[in-house]
Amino acid sequence: MIKTTTQKDLLLYVYNETKLLDSDRIQRAIDGDPLLSNDYQEIVRITETLDVVCPAPSEEAIRNILLHA
Repeated sequence: MIKTTTQKDLLLYVYNETKLLDSDRIQRAIDGDPLLSNDYQEIVRITETLDVVCPAPSEEAIRNILLHA
């Protein structure tokens, strides 16, 4: 059975949210498909930009979320 690698798969892979077998499958797909590799690199660049632009929430924000959870 052939499994198509989606952008959702790539996003989960970037955030290390995939199981080992899925990670292996996704990495092989990235290595074998230049278009998929470009999509992966774009997602990596975007997530790196988000990490810079959107720093971690303040302690006060975390405390308020935990109080209301």
